[in-house]
Amino acid sequence: MIPSNEQLFQSVFNYATLPMFVVNTDFIIIAHNKQHKIISNTLDQDVIGVNVSAAFESLTPAEALTLLMDNLMLSKNSKEVVQLPSFQFVSLAPVNDITEHSWRIEIVPVLNHAQEVDYLLTIWHTDHIHAEILPAAQTQLGEELAATGEQLEAGTEQLEAAVEEIEAINDELTQTQEKLNKLSQELEEKENLDDHSDKKQAVESQRDRLKRFLMQAPAGICVLDGPEFVFELINPSFQELFPNRDLLGKTFVAALPEIKGQLMWEILQEVYATGETFQGSEMLIPLANEETGNADERYFNFIYQARFDSAGKIDGILLFVYEVTDMVLVRLEVEENEQRFRLLLNAIPQIAWTNTVEGEINFYNEQWYSYTGMDGEENQRMALRQMMHPDDLKNHIEKFKAILASEDSGHYETRLKDEDGGYKWYLIRMQPIKDDEGVVLLWIGTATDINDLKILQQQKDDFISIASHELKTPVASLKASMQLLDRMKHNSSEKMQSLIGLAGKSVDKVSGLIDSLLDSNQLAQGGIPLNKTLFNLYELIESCAVHVFRDDQSQLIITGDKDLSVHADQERIEQVIINMLTNAVKYAPGSKEININIEKITDTVRVSVTDKGPGIPAEKTPYLFDRYYRVEESRQPGLGLGLYICAEIIAKHEGKIGAESEVGVGSTFWFILPL
Repeated sequence: MIPSNEQLFQSVFNYATLPMFVVNTDFIIIAHNKQHKIISNTLDQDVIGVNVSAAFESLTPAEALTLLMDNLMLSKNSKEVVQLPSFQFVSLAPVNDITEHSWRIEIVPVLNHAQEVDYLLTIWHTDHIHAEILPAAQTQLGEELAATGEQLEAGTEQLEAAVEEIEAINDELTQTQEKLNKLSQELEEKENLDDHSDKKQAVESQRDRLKRFLMQAPAGICVLDGPEFVFELINPSFQELFPNRDLLGKTFVAALPEIKGQLMWEILQEVYATGETFQGSEMLIPLANEETGNADERYFNFIYQARFDSAGKIDGILLFVYEVTDMVLVRLEVEENEQRFRLLLNAIPQIAWTNTVEGEINFYNEQWYSYTGMDGEENQRMALRQMMHPDDLKNHIEKFKAILASEDSGHYETRLKDEDGGYKWYLIRMQPIKDDEGVVLLWIGTATDINDLKILQQQKDDFISIASHELKTPVASLKASMQLLDRMKHNSSEKMQSLIGLAGKSVDKVSGLIDSLLDSNQLAQGGIPLNKTLFNLYELIESCAVHVFRDDQSQLIITGDKDLSVHADQERIEQVIINMLTNAVKYAPGSKEININIEKITDTVRVSVTDKGPGIPAEKTPYLFDRYYRVEESRQPGLGLGLYICAEIIAKHEGKIGAESEVGVGSTFWFILPL
């Protein structure tokens, strides 16, 4: 009879669910298990004694075979585990169908007592690994969760690998008993035949190899003998779990007294009584490293498997175990942080959600469900679009995608449907959560109710529209009268001439303000029509300068491409340029030079106006193009509509507009138009 330990050694290799084969230091195949025979279709073909290159020559591309041979040599020389990133292998099915598979091959060197490589074990893992990134937390939790997420990724990979290997061992053990009985019978017959000494020697050699494989296994493995559960065999990985304890030869309770009374002890007895395998996952088991030490809370994945004698009776327990304490603690920390994050989002008054970097929404807070009347089981990904006003849907999709592409925060306005079918205006804001390298991990979106503000805005716009139209006619008449007086002023006194000039300028200012109000109202109600023509930008800027620079206080310097032409509405682009130049003169009176540059960038043109004025605080820059917004530090008169109108005109041209400023240095306002 073969001792039960040797039966275990053979079952670990021969009936593992992962394909494996063993080669010697000359790369000759000396063993391969059942799973490897199946995938290589060699059940009826013996490759024992064949070199790896010859055995795989017809089953893999030349470059993959070269990679395998090189890594076998590397593992042999370095005495370290080597992993191939990807190995293409052709499987021949029984019906001669040829199927390509991609594998991750792990090469494990098996060392002898002199710490020299005797054999190389190759383990074949299927190349299908998927990982999920748990959501990070809200802004103040971003840094904490980003770091925790990295730990979780590493821990999850280790945990998945450990669980996969334990499951493989468990599967092989379910087939062990039948094979052990058969193997025992064969070996008994061989031991009774004197003329089979060569075969007996080969069997002993195989036992020795398998024993070394078991002792070098990454999982903790031990054999508990009899109803007293005496530690009969312990591999190094199991001993590492209790580095300062003597286990071999002791009973389970004597070696680990703190285990008695715990659920793990009761399960062990139940498995011995029933023979039913038990698999525990992330079980909390207080255990100490030292015999006299305090028990620590530790988490384990383990398998209890009954061992049977030749008569089919239970005579021991096989225990396979991985400690997963670090991975579990990381996961629990992430779950706690995510719970805090969800509580925080549920506590804010705004509607809030999170979405992935691809834009898929994976969480809504309670305010969303309260407002929309949806339930948590409805499609989260499409829910936001479903609640959007049909007229706003296109703008929402464009702005949403543009913000994701920019990897920076952004906002826009839209209407959302409530549970009664009515619509309200909301301000959508999106903020990215980034890791230390600036890579976006997650997006947080909020929707703030601005419906009352929009109603007031509409009432204000209506009043301004009516007032502006009513004022336009009398102001036009007044302007005509002032022009007539201006032509006749040479017949009046010097004082009268001065008063007529001042009155004319005031009428021009009033007329300009009315035009701005009308343009603003027209833009808010659907935009302005564009009359596009082809014109030279440099010539347009020169003509604008004539209207703006009428004294010697500032000098305009034009640089860049003077031959560049664009297809745009010349009158509206002139309006934008004059506004930027006028602002530079008005808000930077101490700047002796105003620079305007024309630059071609691929298929666009960038026009920038730079002054050396007092500059604008950074926190105010994002709002410069908002309607009616004016920087508080500025004491210049105005309605705060000029830059808003410029932004709308550039947007109508499908361009971009922006500003950069530094206090005490100056400001640059720019716009980009497609060519």
